[in-house]
Amino acid sequence: MNLYFILTCIVLSSFSTSSNGQVSNFGLKRILRPEYDTATVLCPDGRSECFSGSTCCKLSTGQYGCCPHPNAVCCKDDKHCCPHNYKCNVQNSTCDMALDVQVQPIMLTDSVILNVGMVQCPDGRSACPDGNTCCKLASGAYGCCPQPKAVCCSDHVHCCPQGYSCNVGSGTCLKQDSLSVVPWMEKQEAVAYNVGMVQCPDGRSACPDGNTCCKLASGAYGCCPQPKAVCCSDHVHCCP
Repeated sequence: MNLYFILTCIVLSSFSTSSNGQVSNFGLKRILRPEYDTATVLCPDGRSECFSGSTCCKLSTGQYGCCPHPNAVCCKDDKHCCPHNYKCNVQNSTCDMALDVQVQPIMLTDSVILNVGMVQCPDGRSACPDGNTCCKLASGAYGCCPQPKAVCCSDHVHCCPQGYSCNVGSGTCLKQDSLSVVPWMEKQEAVAYNVGMVQCPDGRSACPDGNTCCKLASGAYGCCPQPKAVCCSDHVHCCP
């Protein structure tokens, strides 16, 4: 037998809460385009709008009202609505949610290869050309040293090749266990690294912001169009 949470149907105007924790009925209210600038949701009739975070629901008149919940369920009485994942109980004027609510698994989509030939810097936003080393600048941003696995100097301006140490006083790079000295190099500015993308664990693939990287059967990564999603063991689907 299914267990249910009980919640009264939602309306837009004022509400009160009874001693048993139920919310009194809300009624839908018709709203035309707001007179002031604010984020809105355009209703299917193309004329009516609801405030952002609301849901358009058709009224018995054929016009649209606003339910103050995103992705809400519009009740069949054309007067009330319920939050997402709830069911309208028109007879009792409540919103019922089963504990065993199920959603269909989502198909994974292909990821994209980001900045091939680029080295991602630790901030996750900057990148340097392949064969370079990311070094932090005095500003806190990252610059690029044109040497692989280079040594970043403490002045946050210069760098030395691998196996050398920075001699800030003389402006040179001193080879360890040797008297060999080479001029040090100045860092170049890093470039923005795919802002608005989520990098996958392989370091080569990425998904759009708000997605989750999930490994495919091939070993590559795909994208689940849900944040912090659960990757299914079939390597094909994911769940919110």
